Amino acid sequence: MTLAGKRILLTRSEEQNEELAILVRSVGGVPVLFPTMRLVPPEDSGPLDREIGRLSSFDWILFSSANAARFFCDRSSQLGLVSWPSGLRVASVGPGTTGELVSRGVRVFLEAEKHTAEGLYEMICPYGVSGRRFIIPQVEELRDYLAEAIRKDAGEAVSVVAYRNVIAEKDEKVAAQIVLRPPDVCVFASPSALSNLFTLLGEEEARKVLKKSHIAVIGEVTARAVKEREFSVDIMPETYTLKALMGAVEVFFSKEK
Repeated sequence: MTLAGKRILLTRSEEQNEELAILVRSVGGVPVLFPTMRLVPPEDSGPLDREIGRLSSFDWILFSSANAARFFCDRSSQLGLVSWPSGLRVASVGPGTTGELVSRGVRVFLEAEKHTAEGLYEMICPYGVSGRRFIIPQVEELRDYLAEAIRKDAGEAVSVVAYRNVIAEKDEKVAAQIVLRPPDVCVFASPSALSNLFTLLGEEEARKVLKKSHIAVIGEVTARAVKEREFSVDIMPETYTLKALMGAVEVFFSKEK
């Protein structure tokens, strides 16, 4: 197998790591599970509940991550929303987000060709922004590019927190193992996963680990976060899905032989 014996550090939340771990094992790799984050609902669900209650007043709902889709759909179900308004267009940033929505019975009207917030905005522009209402479920403290762009083009944008990203509890045993024997690849799917690794391991130890590992990321935003810490991104798939990521990791190591 392509990744036989290669140790792959997985830093997503506990529930998300398992899906990627299965892919790692399927190609002979050894997943090193070290969640650096936990995904939790908003501290105050009032604003989210309010916008779900008036979903029919919006023309578009924009999802820039699979997590935003998952938490928004979960809360909608909890509130008893059986079906979404027929006039509401659903836009997704990429295949992972689309898959999350489709699996929950949500029809996706449009998917971005470039899997970034900027790419998503480019896709909706031809349908008209001025005078339209957009709701944007997102993680707390996210850079609000979509809302800013919509307002600049005379549209109305309502950003609402669908979930929070908090630091995970440190697994001391795995942390010691990572520091003693750095993985072959460290995978990061978000800037938070990266920054939380530094918090959990400590700045000096995290730097030592990353200097001895290859770094794989999903997405340009995460890639920028890696570069801001003065590290290089070795692996980044063109399509921002877990399957594409593992394919890129396989290609990387096949070229090393």
